[in-house]
Amino acid sequence: MGLRDAAEHHMAYTLSALRYARANDRTFPKPVDKRGVELLYRVGDLMKWARNRPRAATGTTDLD
Repeated sequence: MGLRDAAEHHMAYTLSALRYARANDRTFPKPVDKRGVELLYRVGDLMKWARNRPRAATGTTDLD
């Protein structure tokens, strides 16, 4: 599955957020195949990556 399909149907991330993570996050899953120029990923690998991402500590953002 490509990142566009993952963003539209399976994940709570935007396409741009997934592209940014692919470029900057060492733990982002490696592609398993390619369709033309589009890199393909396993949905399970993307979901596991999203589930294991570190979260910000509570109270670290100031919304006022």
